[in-house]
Amino acid sequence: MTISLRQSLFQLLFFGVFITALLIMANVWTITSKAALDQVSKNIDVANTVLEQLMAERSNQLLNSARVLTDDFGFKQAVATGDIPTIKSVLENHSQRIDADFMAILDLSGQVIESQPAIFAKDTAFPFPDIVRSVLEDGGADDALIVNDGLYQVIMLPIYAPNPIAIAGIGFLNGDAFLRDVKSIIQADIIVSLHSQSSSNPVVLHSSLPRYKAERVIAANQQTLNWFDVTFFRSAPYLIRQIALPDTISKEVTITLAVDVSNHFDNFSALQFSILVISLMAIAGSLLVSMFMAHRVSKPVASLVDAANQLANGNYDKSFRTHGKLREINALSVAFVRMKDSIQQRQESILTQSRQDLLTGLYNRGYMETLIEQQLNSGNKLQVIGINIRDFRTINDLYGYSNGDACIVTIAERIKEWSGTAARLSGGELVWFANEPLTQEQIESFHASLELPVITNQVVMSVKIIFTIINCPEDATSTQDLLRKMNILLDEGEQGAEWCLYFNNDVEQRYLRRLNIITELKKVLQTQQDELSLVYQPKVDLHNGKVNGLEALIRWNSKTLGFVPPDEFICIAEQAGFIEKVTDWVFSQVIRDVLFLKGNNISLQPAINLSMQDIQNRPLLEKLIQLLHENGLSTRDITLEITESDLVADANLAIDNLTFLRDKGFSIAIDDFGTGYSSLAYLKHLPVTDIKIDKSFVLNLSADSEDQQIVHTILSLSNIFDLKVVAEGVEDAQAMNILTEWGCDTAQGYFITRPLPLSELVEWLDRTEYF
Repeated sequence: MTISLRQSLFQLLFFGVFITALLIMANVWTITSKAALDQVSKNIDVANTVLEQLMAERSNQLLNSARVLTDDFGFKQAVATGDIPTIKSVLENHSQRIDADFMAILDLSGQVIESQPAIFAKDTAFPFPDIVRSVLEDGGADDALIVNDGLYQVIMLPIYAPNPIAIAGIGFLNGDAFLRDVKSIIQADIIVSLHSQSSSNPVVLHSSLPRYKAERVIAANQQTLNWFDVTFFRSAPYLIRQIALPDTISKEVTITLAVDVSNHFDNFSALQFSILVISLMAIAGSLLVSMFMAHRVSKPVASLVDAANQLANGNYDKSFRTHGKLREINALSVAFVRMKDSIQQRQESILTQSRQDLLTGLYNRGYMETLIEQQLNSGNKLQVIGINIRDFRTINDLYGYSNGDACIVTIAERIKEWSGTAARLSGGELVWFANEPLTQEQIESFHASLELPVITNQVVMSVKIIFTIINCPEDATSTQDLLRKMNILLDEGEQGAEWCLYFNNDVEQRYLRRLNIITELKKVLQTQQDELSLVYQPKVDLHNGKVNGLEALIRWNSKTLGFVPPDEFICIAEQAGFIEKVTDWVFSQVIRDVLFLKGNNISLQPAINLSMQDIQNRPLLEKLIQLLHENGLSTRDITLEITESDLVADANLAIDNLTFLRDKGFSIAIDDFGTGYSSLAYLKHLPVTDIKIDKSFVLNLSADSEDQQIVHTILSLSNIFDLKVVAEGVEDAQAMNILTEWGCDTAQGYFITRPLPLSELVEWLDRTEYF
């Protein structure tokens, strides 16, 4: 639970005053109580001493009175003769003279002879035989006795004539009047109490205090002082001490000295009241001070809180300057102003960074989408040009990422020279649009300016730029739709050589077909299916006219898409990155078919076509070797064919992996030879045994002189490099004769037979003259 500044200040001051008052009162109480206790203890000690002296003096008086009585001749004679009337008269007279409370005569056996007044019955045993025995043994006794619920001081002496003939006893009652007289001397109250067997509380016999007050003092048994009682109740403001008694009555009677301490604490109570009044006044003052201070602090603080809320809401125009009399508040105000300026600058910087691409300084994808969406929502016509650096990943791999970044920055700077809005989407993908659509000439000029070589760090990089152009709202009505169609165009551009592509329905249909092919082909490869199959086209040795090999060709009859040409789905599988699964399926199927052929006593080597990604995938090549060994086959049971353009794409890696395959015993042929970008010169570096002349040079061999010249040249050069030549695409006998005459090793084509499924191949081999 939170509290206000005013409450906090008041609590602080209140508790400060409260604790201070408590400490003062505790200190005063400690000093006062200690002084009072010391004073009372001294008073009690003095009272005890004075009481003892009084009792001693009274005892001496009683003793003298008793001696006067026992020394009287007439009294002795009366006792000796048993003259009771005389004894009684003497006792009455002597009692009145010395103001005794009782006088008694006992015989030597302790029997009462006479008692005045008659508190002891005649001819009965004296109730305190121990005193009688003490008188006879010690010649007298001075003691205190409880007689008829009264405490008496008694002197008893033997009567000699000349030997002891009796015992005389004189007693004085220590009653309330006597105790009040003693109190006036010793300045302390005296309470005589009797131990009660029927109650835990003693019974008061005599007291200088009123009986009810004496009982309360005895019950309180106040040996020390209690602040709470002294302050609030003050019902028994007495400190008590017990004094020693003779053994004869110590077990029955207690004599207590009680000193009234109320006078000692009257000043303390007055001081305590003063402290309370001062504390209340201080608390009231604290309330006023806290209200005043809270007003001085809370008003500028409230102003700062309001400004901070405005700042939280993004309102930076609110003034944060607060003027007050407190230096700390002014410092806080200055800090708030600095914080506001810092936050404003930081937010502007963050906003700028959130909109910009850090590398190029162009807008980023998120903000560009917002800008395009605003344009589309406003109903404006918009020509959006996607600018893509072709093979940007290759630039990074070839020149390094720093040079790749420099290339992007250079292209971005060139784009900034054109009036329009540009953003970097990702990698080498950028987008640009202007307020007015560009003409075709402007587009070509724009493209030419971007394709200029990039020179950085003494490196000259040639760049190829693809433009993908979307016209809105004709082609797209939303940002997401626009970016999707731009990606479709980019995918189309990467398939061909065109640098400028406009969106149309045909492009989208081709893209959707590629997606469908990818989806269906993945599904087929992940399940047991009968859609994929292999056909085999025989190869004939032109030297003896016999079949000497096969080429394995994959076919796909999709239940959803129908027949899909291998050139189409193989290329898509390579682009989608799962050609390895296709090749792996081909490996497994070819091995099963080889085993089937060997089971039918047919020993022909099928040739498997490997893609560029297959050649780069060493684990896949090692898996082929493992599959052959697991099925009892060797690397001599199949041959491998690699497309020439794949070799040129990464010649070093191709040479390393082809050398690995050759060392394992594979025969390797270059497929579609003559369609690549290189000459026969690089063949001396390749570990290949065969080359296959592309069918484009063989189909019209019998009629086209240029094709004849190319084929003849290839055959001549292959002879120099000691390579065997396979001519594919042989469609007629004349072409086959020409190839035989020019020394070609092997022919393959529809003139011999079309590609056949495995079962038809076996039948064809049974009836053909080529086997």
